[in-house]
Amino acid sequence: MADLNTPLLSVVIPVFNGEQYIGRMIDCFRAQESRDFELIFVDDGSTDASLSLLRSYQRSEEFPITVVELEPSGVSAARNAGLEKVRGDWISFVDVDDRIVPNYMTVFREAMEKEPAFDLFYFRSERVTPEGPFDAPGPYSGSVGMTAEQMLKTIGQDPTKFGVYNLFLSAELLREHDFRFAEGFAYYEDYDFLFRVTARARAIRYCPDRLYFYLLQEGSAVATFPLSRVSSILLLERLGPYLDQYAPGFVPMFESFVLPRIWWSVLWQACLAFPLKDWLAFAKAAGARSKMKLLSGSADPKVAGSAKLFLTAPPAFYAAALAAGKARSKIGRTDVRPFLEYLNQ
Repeated sequence: MADLNTPLLSVVIPVFNGEQYIGRMIDCFRAQESRDFELIFVDDGSTDASLSLLRSYQRSEEFPITVVELEPSGVSAARNAGLEKVRGDWISFVDVDDRIVPNYMTVFREAMEKEPAFDLFYFRSERVTPEGPFDAPGPYSGSVGMTAEQMLKTIGQDPTKFGVYNLFLSAELLREHDFRFAEGFAYYEDYDFLFRVTARARAIRYCPDRLYFYLLQEGSAVATFPLSRVSSILLLERLGPYLDQYAPGFVPMFESFVLPRIWWSVLWQACLAFPLKDWLAFAKAAGARSKMKLLSGSADPKVAGSAKLFLTAPPAFYAAALAAGKARSKIGRTDVRPFLEYLNQ
């Protein structure tokens, strides 16, 4: 077993029924040239063999592994439980069914040695199928300094390119502001965390190197369109006063593009969940027209084009979303009434 000296990096890894992925994740960390890390696995009430498997690796591995047991509580609660166990000077988040590159630790160490001091380090990830390819990474290519507002705008341009797995976070920064993931929300808790942490960071570096593979698991597409997909947007909408205080230069983009774009994606998915008549009622209750007006001048041609299509002919938007979505999604039809009740209250 490794000694109990303070590690450089604490890696928080939530697990729910992840027995088929745990061994591969352990292999990813075995491959690291630098072993100056600890793994904190949080078992979120798994019903498979995940917990016993984690206990076995905890006893056998040369690097320190902490295993936290929870009743089923959701990914935010799992990450928060992991944060309570952190001993390292830095923190990162990894999902058990994804992969990191073999030089994950090497790049971070080089950044620490070569770059000006920072308290938040962003890097690139790539979405791939379980078959890969998992291209071998090259040497560390350096990073650029970013202000909080510059980084927030970079994330805001396309939030789908960023997640909490895209960063190394100073434990000092986290403790100074007592950052935690918002619990009780099924969606957007990662964006909320990213926006809040980034707004308070004093020095940020952004590296174009790809250090993380986000695996698109077969069959993982959303099977339903739950009300929480809409109600969770409240988590982001209530960020306004926080951003006004700590990142005012980001607020215009947040209000005119980031929030409307979230609604745009929800509106698109709703086409698969509701018949046309119900979808039109949903769009009206959501105030979709005013949101699409904000997006119609977007620099993103897909977003701008579809927003203009909605403003011109909502049924054509619906038909386009239906045609595109059926090939990629398994969202089933659902009852619109709870959505209308929520939006009209």
